[in-house]
Amino acid sequence: MSSDAWEWIGDSIGRRAMLDPKREAIVDLDTGVRYSYGDLNDRANRLANYLAEQFQVEKGDRVAIISRNRVEMFDVLLACGKLGAIFVPYNVRLASDELAKLIDNEQPKVLFYEGLLGVTVQQLRTKLSLLKHYVILADEKQSEEDTPYGYLINYLNDSPRNCTGLELEDIYLLIHTGGTTGLPKGAMISHRAVMYNQFNNILDWGITKDKTYHVLLPLFHTGGWNLLTLAHLMVGGRVLINRSFDPKLTLKVITDYQPNYVFGAATIFRMMTEQADFDNTDWSSVEWVMSGAAPTPVQLMEKFWEKGLKMCLGYGLTEGGPTNLCIPVDFMDLVELKEKHDSVGKPFSFTVAKIVDEDEQEVGVEQVGELIFSGPQIFSGYWRNEEESRKTLQNGWVHTGDMAKIDKDGFYYIVGRKKNMYISGGENVFPPEIETSIYQIPEVHECCVIGVSDPKWGEVGKAIIAFKPGKVVSKEQVLDFLKTRLASYKVPKYVISVKEIPKNSVGKIVLQEVVHLYGKPQDNQEGVEK
Repeated sequence: MSSDAWEWIGDSIGRRAMLDPKREAIVDLDTGVRYSYGDLNDRANRLANYLAEQFQVEKGDRVAIISRNRVEMFDVLLACGKLGAIFVPYNVRLASDELAKLIDNEQPKVLFYEGLLGVTVQQLRTKLSLLKHYVILADEKQSEEDTPYGYLINYLNDSPRNCTGLELEDIYLLIHTGGTTGLPKGAMISHRAVMYNQFNNILDWGITKDKTYHVLLPLFHTGGWNLLTLAHLMVGGRVLINRSFDPKLTLKVITDYQPNYVFGAATIFRMMTEQADFDNTDWSSVEWVMSGAAPTPVQLMEKFWEKGLKMCLGYGLTEGGPTNLCIPVDFMDLVELKEKHDSVGKPFSFTVAKIVDEDEQEVGVEQVGELIFSGPQIFSGYWRNEEESRKTLQNGWVHTGDMAKIDKDGFYYIVGRKKNMYISGGENVFPPEIETSIYQIPEVHECCVIGVSDPKWGEVGKAIIAFKPGKVVSKEQVLDFLKTRLASYKVPKYVISVKEIPKNSVGKIVLQEVVHLYGKPQDNQEGVEK
């Protein structure tokens, strides 16, 4: 098949608009503006033409954005598809130091940013020399270097745009996942992976053009795009967006707009159940509720079951799709879901899963091993990070680092983590990154960070620190130091001071012993100095 046979793959919005341009595609709940498929295609064409003609963006160039969930995120993504450029959304919670490292590594040609992040971007300007084009998602500039977004979206050239020579394996998205070295890794997601993730959604969840989905996850995460959102746009469905998650608004949207699916992390669902309106919400349109990204206690699931709702679990990771495992919710009744409530389900149609031992041999039923994935929906490696790519992607298999087992009915269960990682509010947190920052405090002798349970966030960080003789720093001073260097969700909630951290005979910290001694969610512990 010739390379130009796949040119259309980047212009999915143009092809959808050709079928039914007047059909409603996106409703912006913050502004009340509704966008048809024709509107989205027109905006994407104007933006793509501006980027190509004024900023010289070409195939393979990176185009970055720092923003909450708003229509401009869709504009930039769809324009990148038309140009064959790579869409790079950054986490709005990252500090300017972290963003500067990512931008230095990924070298985007343009940075779009939301006005409320102006202070962060202003700090970035002093750290970056190669980034020339800044676009603010507002009508007024915050700096002379800014180009207001209106200039781009109202560009006179609205002619259809398409990328000659675009191929399935060309990279479409750079989605960042946690990094153990202090720098998040940019997972390269190809047009092939995006397409098959959408196919998985559509086939296994029965998404059709008459369905509505409210995006609760941030659009700088893979779950924001590749779970339900892009699949709805592929089939002609309707997508509801708002800047950031609001539990009270979410319940009102369920009643007023009648979405068909509710997908999020345990923290999101816990906040929803705490609202006074939870019991009065009209859930009649909701076909299922699914929790992913973090452990979900059965007590929380029961609150949805009591309403007759099919609440269940799913599992996926950026590198794997993330359409990896989900409960086959359409083919199970509520009684069956309850029986399998702690399972993360079965593989999607285009996902291949295995559980293997240390020798890469598949284990038997009820035996524990590492969960690995293959299939056309997986990523293509990490951006400019061959070492980490080789560790994660081996012979076409994504190694998750998570330990799992499978039951006699073919349902998968996550039983633990091979990696030293915890999940806070749906965000992957890697302790070595935090420890690296703690070691920058001169008084610190050694430290270890672990995840401990938390009723609101699922897990939070706990730093165990041994200071140098005669040197002690208060918890407040440690946290103030870290807050200037790390995203807020990475800053530990608890800090304790100890005389010595448990180590083995060769001087290596024994993580299991640390967890045994200090794995409670508190600062003060018996026999422990604070």
